[in-house]
Amino acid sequence: MKKFVFFFTSLVLVCLMISCEFFSKPLYSFSRDISGVIGSMSTDDLARNVDKMSSDPKIVADVLNELAGRNQDEIKDLSKDDKEKLLNAGVSAILPVSQLGDVVEQLTNGDKSMDFATIMDSLSQGAPAINTKALETVLQDKEILKTTDASTLAFSAASLIVNTVKTESGKGSSFKEKITAFQDIAKNVNGNFDQVDFENKLKGRGFSSESASALTAAMGVADVLTGERKDAAEGVGIGGFTISDLLDKMKGGQ
Repeated sequence: MKKFVFFFTSLVLVCLMISCEFFSKPLYSFSRDISGVIGSMSTDDLARNVDKMSSDPKIVADVLNELAGRNQDEIKDLSKDDKEKLLNAGVSAILPVSQLGDVVEQLTNGDKSMDFATIMDSLSQGAPAINTKALETVLQDKEILKTTDASTLAFSAASLIVNTVKTESGKGSSFKEKITAFQDIAKNVNGNFDQVDFENKLKGRGFSSESASALTAAMGVADVLTGERKDAAEGVGIGGFTISDLLDKMKGGQ
């Protein structure tokens, strides 16, 4: 677990570096507060320009919440490039810089006892509430799962878990209880992932239909990256660890 704590933190920091180009770009050509016009923008226009809005998590949340209510066929019809922009924007909004800094500070102060649930709970604090339906739609795209960079997929899966468990933990259960329930189900998948069965088991553990759908999408990514794209995941490593190590821990592995 000590190795995983270091690896997970490092991996998310790389996510930040990958997406840092967003912070140097000007915001969209509208005024800084564009929430009033998001509803009138086309799905294509929102996705095409979301990278220019990514310096403000609240705006990204507004965009993703708007896209969640759109016809999801419009999301499916987006270009691969625009779909990947949505994934990266989602990561930048759900895993904010301030929370990463808090985790790193705790680690550098010698606290090596933090487990997966503690890290994810810390990362979820301060992030805006996001309806991830559009991100789920993108992550169910077979082309995206087969060709998008493995690190982008892994970060996106982690983001869905953070956002979903945060939402669920506000319904009478703790963050740790909910993420442990997810891991209890996920650790029994072992290369035989059935989406319908997985989603039903989550509902049976008290997750809402919307949350079960989001976590199933995240699990679908983990299944691909520890299965048919295992080589791609293992090819991306930090400090001797790989993305597949991270995904194994997300699924409750040892």
